[in-house]
Amino acid sequence: MAILKVTCVEKNILLDKKFHFDFPCIYKEYHQLSQQEFYQQVYDQDVLVVNDLVVDEIVLDHNPTLKLVALCSTGFDHINIPLLRQNGVKVANIRGYAGDAVAEHAFMLMINLFKNMNSQLSSVLTGKWSNSPTSYYLSASIRELNNKNLVILGKGEIGLSLAKKAKAFGMHVYFSERKNALTCRQGYIPFNQAIKIADVLSLHCELNHHTKGMIDLEVIQQMKSSSILINAGRGGLIDEYSLAHALKNNDIAGFGADVLSEEPPATEHILLNLQHPNVMITPHIAWATEEAQDRLFDILQDNINSNIHGVAKNLI
Repeated sequence: MAILKVTCVEKNILLDKKFHFDFPCIYKEYHQLSQQEFYQQVYDQDVLVVNDLVVDEIVLDHNPTLKLVALCSTGFDHINIPLLRQNGVKVANIRGYAGDAVAEHAFMLMINLFKNMNSQLSSVLTGKWSNSPTSYYLSASIRELNNKNLVILGKGEIGLSLAKKAKAFGMHVYFSERKNALTCRQGYIPFNQAIKIADVLSLHCELNHHTKGMIDLEVIQQMKSSSILINAGRGGLIDEYSLAHALKNNDIAGFGADVLSEEPPATEHILLNLQHPNVMITPHIAWATEEAQDRLFDILQDNINSNIHGVAKNLI
């Protein structure tokens, strides 16, 4: 086998471990390239290891012998898949590494919002509890998950893991059919019905042209005013301006997210400046447990070794 050139352009996303490739190669890595640096510095590679950076016509032109794009992520909306297929370039993503990690994070957001945890913690830090005339200080209402309806959009590994955890807490779990679907699959309920019964609506589906902005003002206003919206999927699933409007008007009771449409978000991002008492946003870390990061690295390495040897593994 000829000596292949392999470059990882975003090593910062991975554990500090060395790759072990079972084919002859010249390996190079960058801690984190910008998109412009990617265009300017990476040429004539056979394998590219990429996380967030866009792979498009410019990258392909600069790497005419490219054989494989090995993603460090599950999502691939930043990759021009049709273009790469047309040019015989394989694309492999990461699957089955963080289902429990992301589901746990979504559940954590859900239970914190049901307990209005931001307000409860603030009452301690600001001294309101210390100055209370009683032994307790309830700064905002709190609710139980038991007997509440959890509606999940996305019945993959993460959705199924979240369902299992919610059922253990006595929740009623429903999987919603796709928005605007003409039929309803067995094991799902129609979208318009699902959003109306949801005490919690949790998003775990792909971002594509069908799902982009699917949670808009019309959808949110059909939800219960006491409901909670969770997004641990992709930021673009939600029309964020509509969501901000709905939260300001108390159309729903709270919002928890680990993803936004712009990442990293600008400091003036509308959802970061709401000053809403029951909004909890974390910096895209649901996937990043120590255990999940270790699995990700191993899957990524296996994807590269297998596909270079002609064994299809996690190809898109």
